[in-house]
Amino acid sequence: MNVIAAQADPKTEFLALLDHAVAAHANVVQVRLADGQAVVEILAAGSVVASLPWTLSRCAEALPAAFALADGPDDFEYNTSRSTRMTGEKAPLPKGVTMVFLQFFPARDGQRHLVARITYDADTCCGTCGG
Repeated sequence: MNVIAAQADPKTEFLALLDHAVAAHANVVQVRLADGQAVVEILAAGSVVASLPWTLSRCAEALPAAFALADGPDDFEYNTSRSTRMTGEKAPLPKGVTMVFLQFFPARDGQRHLVARITYDADTCCGTCGG
């Protein structure tokens, strides 16, 4: 498993996470809360292939920044349930990705706080990502 380097800007960090996920042919980027911290995980075929620890304050910055990259209005309120998608309307998607579906959940210890599901263009996915 790889450890991913943190980025200074939360928006840049989420886009970098997507780039890492695509490089690993992953289909999910998730943020889980556990024991007073957040853990970002990139999953390929259900297995964690890379991770990054975040403080809870970093998580509170990064999730709204990720939502701001999604299509449509930016009316996200941290710690609420929301679903949205990224299609490249506000930020470019990595090559071969047609959409990222984002689900945000209220903070609960031991639970997912964000799930980002990556949809690949049928012409570029090699089939190893489980997609």
